[in-house]
Parts: sequence; structure tokens; C-alpha cells
Amino acid sequence: MSIASVPRYPSPRPSPFQALAHPSFRRLWIAAWLWMTGMMMELAVASWLVLDLTDSPMEVALVGTFRMLPMFVLGLVAGELADRFPKKRLLVAAQALNVTGASTMLLLVVAGWVAPWHVYVCTFLIGMAMTTDFPARRGYFAEIFDTSRLTNAITMETAAMMGSFMLGPLMGGILIATIGFEGSYGVMVGMFLVSFFLVATVRATDPGRGRLSTESAVAHVVAGLRNTRRNQTLWSVFVVTAVVNFLGFPFMQMVPVIARDVLGVGSSLYGLLAASIGIGSFAGALLLAALRIQRPGAFFCLGALLLLLSIALFASSEVYLLSLVMLIVAGLGQAGFASMQSAITLQAAPPEMRGRAIGAVLLGIGLHPLGAVVVGTLAEVIGPQQALAILAGSGVVIVAALRWMYPPLQGWPWQGPAPEEEGVRQVGRATASAPPATPAPQRPTPSP
Repeated sequence: MSIASVPRYPSPRPSPFQALAHPSFRRLWIAAWLWMTGMMMELAVASWLVLDLTDSPMEVALVGTFRMLPMFVLGLVAGELADRFPKKRLLVAAQALNVTGASTMLLLVVAGWVAPWHVYVCTFLIGMAMTTDFPARRGYFAEIFDTSRLTNAITMETAAMMGSFMLGPLMGGILIATIGFEGSYGVMVGMFLVSFFLVATVRATDPGRGRLSTESAVAHVVAGLRNTRRNQTLWSVFVVTAVVNFLGFPFMQMVPVIARDVLGVGSSLYGLLAASIGIGSFAGALLLAALRIQRPGAFFCLGALLLLLSIALFASSEVYLLSLVMLIVAGLGQAGFASMQSAITLQAAPPEMRGRAIGAVLLGIGLHPLGAVVVGTLAEVIGPQQALAILAGSGVVIVAALRWMYPPLQGWPWQGPAPEEEGVRQVGRATASAPPATPAPQRPTPSP
């Protein structure tokens, strides 16, 4: 079956659940809840396990480093693969890596052989799965939905991701306290296996051998990077993504340290604290899915600012309830940032470069490991709260400056449609009506 024969579903009016009418998306969405929840559970359980084994904030931070390292090392390669090969094969391969990583950890924990380096290797495998899945899954959505429904599909996918940020750590903390590390990894393996089955049974959009080209893979990657740099919208998304992942998201590696050593709570309340950002993110993503977004760049940038500011305030709190509230607010910011990140990229990139454009975003996300090392090193020297405050505060200043520099990030979300020069290409918009006889003059835009 060719890509052209895959049913595409236009949307007459906004609804938060409209994308679920597509059977393949519905199956992938259920699978996403399972594997993303298992993935976030693994991160929470692995972080607590390393803290229990080493009592070192730096070694706990390395869990996040190895989880996100594949995005920096392999992000561009994953984007190139998503442009060249059938998306379903890549999605199935990603799920196989999840099952392999979690099953290996289960065997090591049950046998009593587990050491920190085992945790790092297995979480790296799961990070590879996430890196492979990210561009392939979003490219798949771009093939089955027209532009009017693509943003809704991305926000619904983000809702599943953010819901997993809530459920995964919460389940991880509770399972550690009730059935131990062995039971926690056993539950993960079960969730990954069910997700593997669901993904394996979705309809392939292109069952052929992929988009072979006479150009080399390196030339393709270079062309994708050049396109990202020349397109102001793609470049602004990349730069803000890099800043937030270097200065903001490494806070997650310090949550178990702050929970135990500053707030004085155990694994169950730690799980709730780690889940609180997912509570805010899930609520925010569902809200965004019901809206007709007119200025996605504004949602994206203001979400990043709210996220960073809330992390800085979380770093200054020594009261559990206040810390919980600050992370819920951070989750609201994360919803705007994460939902619009992929939606803007897929709409601003030419169809043949969507995978590579997402790969460039993965490169920005891949700065997370370096940020985790920095925050872990600072935490050893000046303490986890001070380390987070310095990084997140710096992020607020830098993102605010970037918003002033780049027009695609300006305006307010509730204003009218953004002018064309602000850069979101409406790929796939219907063109049935004839163009006006005398087109209005337009300011030039950066070439894609």
C-alpha cells in the first residue's frame, strides 16, 4: 500500500480527541501510554537504585546523562533513517530495544549482580529506543494526517507523554516501596511487551524498501542541517530546545536527591513529587489539544519560560507541598513547550526533510546529558538546590533574550494569525481556491 492510499482525515472543527478517529493513531496512542509510562518508571526506579547503591548526586545525574546521550550522538542519524525507511519498521525496532533493556535489568536485579554501570548501559538502550522512535513516530503522523489535524495529533501524543511523566514516577516510587526493584522491573517488561505487540500490528504507510537516494546519508544529513539553519522558524525552535534541555530539564536528575536530602521524604512521596510535573503537563496538553493554535511559536517560547522559572522557584523551596505545586506549574509550561516543538517543526520543514528536521531538534534535546553532568558536578560542590537555581535562572534570561531576537517566537498566543514572515509553513493546506489576481506584496522569508 502506498503513502498516497493511506486515509487522511480532514477536521471540520476542533476537538481534543479528533485524531483518535484514525485507527492506526489510536493504536499507537495506547501503545505510547504504555511504553512512555514504562520509560519514565524506569528513569525513576533507576535513579533511586543508583542513589541507594552509591549515595552520590553525581552518579544519580549520570542516569539522566546516559538516557539522553543517544539523542545527541544519534539524533541526526535517526532523523535520516526516518526520511529513508518505512516508519513502522523503525517503531517496531525501538520497542524491541525497550524490551531488551528492561529484561536485562530484571535479570541482573533478580540475580543480585546489579551495579551502577549496568544501570547506565540499560538506560542507554532505552534512550536509543526513544531516539529512534521520536522522528519515526512524528513522521508517521505527518503521513496520515493533513495539516489541519496534525497539530491535534501531536498534542494528543504529547498528552500521552505528559501523562506518562505523571504515572511513571508515581508508579515507580510506589512499586519500589511495595514489591522492590525486582517487581518494578518486572512490571516494566510487561508494559513494554504489550506496547511492542500494539506497534507491530499498526498499518504500514510504506511497506516498500524506503526512500533510496543517490545522495549519501552524510549529504542528506548536511542538507537537513543547512535547511534548519536557513529557516528562521526551525532555527529558533532548535536554539530554544537546546537551551531548555541544557539548563532546565537536568533538574529531573536532582529530584530524588532533593526529595531525600532536603525535603526528607521516602520513595513513595518522591514518586509523587517526580510525577507532579506530569500532572501539570497532562492537563496543559489536553487543554492545548482542544484549542485552535494561531501562534504556536508564542506557546512554545512562553511555555519554556514558565518551565524554567518554575524550576528556579522549586530549587528555592524546602517545603514539600510548595515544591509539589511548583513542579505542577512547571508541567503546564512543559506542555506548551513540548507540544508546539514537534508541531512547528513538522509544519515548517519540507515534507522530504521532516525526519531530518526532527533529528535537528533531537540534537538540541541531546544537550541534556551535558547539562546533567554540569548540574551533578555543581550539586556535589554547592548543593542541588543552588545548582538548579543557577542553571534555571540563567535559562530564563537566555530564552527571554531569544524571544526578543526571533520573530517566530514573538506575539501572544491569543492574538490573531501570525503573519507569513513569522515562518510556519502550512504544509498540505488545501489549495482548491484560485489565487487572487493581484497578490499582495510579501516580505521575503528565509528559504527552507
